[in-house]
Amino acid sequence: GINAEYGKQWYQRRVRAVPVVESQQNNSQEDEILSHFQEVTGKSDLAECMKLLDEANWDLEQAVQLAFNPPINPPSPAFVPTPATPVIQRPVPIVQSELNNVRQRLVPPPSSSGPLLGEDNPNFIGPRYTPATGPVINRNHGGTLSTILFSGIWAVYAPLRFIFKTILSILSFAYSFFFTSGVPTQREAGREVEMYIDEFTRRYGSTHPRFYHGTLKEAMSHAQRHLRFLLVYLHSEKKETSVRFARNVICSPLFKSVVEDNLLFWSCDISTGEGSRVAESLTNARAPFIGLLCFKEGQMRMIYKNQGSATVDAVISRLTTAILENEPHLQRQRNRNRVSESSTSQLLMQEQNAAFNESLLRDQEREKQRKAEEEAVRLAQEEADRKLEEKENKLKKREELRKELRGKLEEPTKEHTISLLFRLPNGSRVARAFLPEVCVKELYEFAFTCEDAPNFFTLITNFPKRILPAYDAPDALLSCRDIGLENSTTLFLQEDDSESELSSVSEAEV
Repeated sequence: GINAEYGKQWYQRRVRAVPVVESQQNNSQEDEILSHFQEVTGKSDLAECMKLLDEANWDLEQAVQLAFNPPINPPSPAFVPTPATPVIQRPVPIVQSELNNVRQRLVPPPSSSGPLLGEDNPNFIGPRYTPATGPVINRNHGGTLSTILFSGIWAVYAPLRFIFKTILSILSFAYSFFFTSGVPTQREAGREVEMYIDEFTRRYGSTHPRFYHGTLKEAMSHAQRHLRFLLVYLHSEKKETSVRFARNVICSPLFKSVVEDNLLFWSCDISTGEGSRVAESLTNARAPFIGLLCFKEGQMRMIYKNQGSATVDAVISRLTTAILENEPHLQRQRNRNRVSESSTSQLLMQEQNAAFNESLLRDQEREKQRKAEEEAVRLAQEEADRKLEEKENKLKKREELRKELRGKLEEPTKEHTISLLFRLPNGSRVARAFLPEVCVKELYEFAFTCEDAPNFFTLITNFPKRILPAYDAPDALLSCRDIGLENSTTLFLQEDDSESELSSVSEAEV
């Protein structure tokens, strides 16, 4: 429980003026104890954990016993700290400051008895507290059973925690070993080759064959595509034999002339990722290594190799022999490629010609169809113009006929005439006397000469309603007496939409 003696000890440990370095070390140890306590008990409430640790005087085992075996008599609060404005504030980290604030709220200050405390102590660093009175909490609880229980839990938890971390480390290592590729990427390998070329030129000068800038895979693809020999040189700056080989052979002007005139040259250091991978693919080749590759039987094959020291004359002699022996293979492949390219070109030309002819036929069909459509439009326009002109001519002739008929037709003066009334479509009326012997055709001619008379019409009687024979019909020659027209008969002019042959007949008569 919390009593005056415990408060005094706590206050002497946490509040009493102490060096800053020692205080920070104590705080770090308490933070570690707090972390272990939370792992064992599974408690996440920071205030509750610190209260239990303070009650156990920061003894981890006793605090765990308090957590799993709480006291039977519930404790009463002994002190309620009332923080005031601090006199001096120590520069501590934010997290540690928060922990100190929690401890200040949970743990009471010491009693008034004892050494100089609080404001009475000139070295005091911390807030003021107002002591409060209350019952004392009994801290003497637990027993042998609690100790055995905690020891059993810790004995089970510690090995499990160690085993779990060990298994996790092994799995992480296995994952990185099996699923993390050690082969450099294409870009990384290219950068390694570029760095090697710069370093080689800096060490040995510029008298050496022109290097291929790229990976070995790219160099082999280039040699296969262009049917050229590829010379591969693996170097090691750590081996004296490789250094001598580079100076005496690779940097020889004769070697440079032979290689640049006939071969592609690729090189790398075996200490790099790309060089190590190439060495492994060449059956663990050791520097200095030089090999000549040629596209043969459908793939790149090694036709000459030398591992270890050698003179420049021996190397050039063997390279020349290998080139002369395998040049016919490349020449045959070049000829096949030319034939294939020629056949491909011819096939491509034929396909292009066929496509062009097909496109030309389509264009001709479209042009023919366009001309036919234009011709149809032209003929239709000509037909429409012809009909319009014909209609205009016919109307013109009818106007001339109308004028001529007006001068020809005279009203009779004899007795025994009949009076007929003509009613036009616009409502106007025209009366005229006719002899009973006058035929129906003359009635049409008179009605045609009337003002506002339509160009095409039919005469109709009203009572009884009867349609007179058309102008060009045979019955139009019948007289008024024959068809029963009497005096004061009204004839209606009904306009026709279709044209009749009145104009031509009348014109023929005229």
